[in-house]
Amino acid sequence: MVAHESRAPPLADDDAIQRLYNWVDDIPLSRPKRNISRDFADGVMMAETVAHYIPKIVELHNYSQANALTQKMYNWNTLNQKVFRRMGFLLHPDDVEDCARAIPGSIERVLALVRPRLYQRAEDPEGQVKSERTRDNMPDREKDAIMAEKDRTISELRECVELLTRKISKLEQLVRIKDQKIVTLQERLAAAPGSFALHASS
Repeated sequence: MVAHESRAPPLADDDAIQRLYNWVDDIPLSRPKRNISRDFADGVMMAETVAHYIPKIVELHNYSQANALTQKMYNWNTLNQKVFRRMGFLLHPDDVEDCARAIPGSIERVLALVRPRLYQRAEDPEGQVKSERTRDNMPDREKDAIMAEKDRTISELRECVELLTRKISKLEQLVRIKDQKIVTLQERLAAAPGSFALHASS
């Protein structure tokens, strides 16, 4: 049984959002792209996006353009049960409703969640489903974005390692100072008289 996903997480930053928009721009869709939240609200363009990569699992005639929320929800729920389930996941119901209601930012989060799964299940020219999409089949823009993101991640990890190394060095220095103070204190105690006593007057 396929369980519902947790809520789709927000994108990391504006660069990630722009890369997502560039990816959508590369997909031939039936309607002009004006406002992504409203464009995808009825689920039709999401169905077309999936069909662009995995045409065999999407029957586009099941999805009709809609203005009414009930039809939009029907389209999204059909996608969830008939398409996304076959891809091995289910959108969280709140994400489905947010997309149907065109809540700003919701479709970006869902597209970012769906995109890697499309790459993993993308079909080759002979119609055989591959276990994952090879980098050679990706658009150049997408490959550049992936490489840039990897480089940025590596740079951030290096900075983190350098920061931790400096902190460790500082802590080691503090430990050495404390050890020296303890040794000095022990030496002073050793040099002091052997005992202290109170002498009562007779």
